[in-house]
Amino acid sequence: MTNDQLNQVVEAIIAGKYSWACVLVLRFYGYNPLHYIPYRTYNRLIKENSQGGNHPVGKTPVSQSQVVSKV
Repeated sequence: MTNDQLNQVVEAIIAGKYSWACVLVLRFYGYNPLHYIPYRTYNRLIKENSQGGNHPVGKTPVSQSQVVSKV
């Protein structure tokens, strides 16, 4: 994890956004957050924490090909 990425996680924690901090940690270490949290929760967090509505802080959004259906 780079210093910039660590700063983003710390800022999220300081702001009380613990779920978002967890998403950031998972993404920065190369894990797909959708394997650990429900899709609706992840989607809400992405919407709440996106900058200008384009891309979330950190990385680009997970593509549909990476989304695993749990049917």
